[in-house]
Amino acid sequence: MKINRPGTFEALPRSRRLQVAVVAAACATLALSACGSNSDGGDKNDKAGEPFVAKRATNVPGDLLPEDRVLWKYDAASSKYSEVAGDASTYTPKLEKPADPVTIAYMDPWASNPFAIPIREGVQRIAKDLGIKLIYCDTAFKPDQAVSCAETLASQKPDFAIAGNWQTGASAATIKVFDEAGIPTNSIDVVQPNSIFFGADNYTSGAIAGRAAGDYAKSEWDCKDVWLLLGENKEEGEAADQRLAGFADGVQEVCGTLPGERIARERMAAGTADQAITATTDWMTAHPQAEHLLGTSLDDERSSGIAKAFVANGGKGMVASTGCDAVGIDVLKQDVASKNRYLGCAAFFPEKYPDYLVGLALDVIAGNPVPNEVHLEHKLLTHDTVGEVYP
Repeated sequence: MKINRPGTFEALPRSRRLQVAVVAAACATLALSACGSNSDGGDKNDKAGEPFVAKRATNVPGDLLPEDRVLWKYDAASSKYSEVAGDASTYTPKLEKPADPVTIAYMDPWASNPFAIPIREGVQRIAKDLGIKLIYCDTAFKPDQAVSCAETLASQKPDFAIAGNWQTGASAATIKVFDEAGIPTNSIDVVQPNSIFFGADNYTSGAIAGRAAGDYAKSEWDCKDVWLLLGENKEEGEAADQRLAGFADGVQEVCGTLPGERIARERMAAGTADQAITATTDWMTAHPQAEHLLGTSLDDERSSGIAKAFVANGGKGMVASTGCDAVGIDVLKQDVASKNRYLGCAAFFPEKYPDYLVGLALDVIAGNPVPNEVHLEHKLLTHDTVGEVYP
């Protein structure tokens, strides 16, 4: 999942009602995101230097542990998913040609985004192979467009919608359109109401990157005077923010508890490397004492910007990211970490998303129960190992 470029609502068919819903949902997301993470850098830690024990936040929608997930079955009469008995800890997609004609709507979260491109292409390929009719709309990473896309797609009466909306503030209004039309949905890396979540294991991926960064700090700096710079955008939701919480916890598992004032957060809402470069450079200028700096953000675009700022400012820091999309893979292949300050990334494997998104859709259409959340496993890729996965 990627990023949240600020957007504004313009006139829509139900503009006032939808705008109110979007604003309310955004406010609720901001309120929720402010709590629940173990290491948010907001409070001074009186136990700095002591051994660290991670305390992962529990029951975070979009970041549920396997034992906390439940099976859902769609009820067409109420247009709601309801819980049924059974094991929801695992899911294996079955991509078989449906016996009857099927139409699936694909709402692209951001057509030009490097992470979104292989997801869309994979969904299109599977639909062609299985004889599924696919209807399409690009949200262009804008909240008003997400609602407009939902209305356009719902009017064509698909059997299921892959509701790829990365604008959390528009989630309630977007899903309401599909609910009112009686169309079941799943979501891509962002929690939406009455929608099956599919995507990253956010905290775990962050912790993988954080432990790698911690190992680097231990090897190069003996874990002395370590600072963390976390590029956040809480509008993307509490689940995505768990990547940053996991990163901070992962570093501290290696280096011990850090003083709270050395865990810094900078808002990087545009989702671009350029904004990350500016935000990081400004932060480093204001904190010249931060010599041993570890950085990350919510995706490779922003994390690569942090790394570029580190290079431009004398190579003081090191970045470990989450995602490993086309941007992250390219950065890893370009040079060794000692030169480009990009240690590695916890891979999300976006090319695997289509199998699960379409598989879940087909199961729901067939009346089969599915987990309310399905998450991928992650693996750290580095300059030395990225070619083994992405030649």
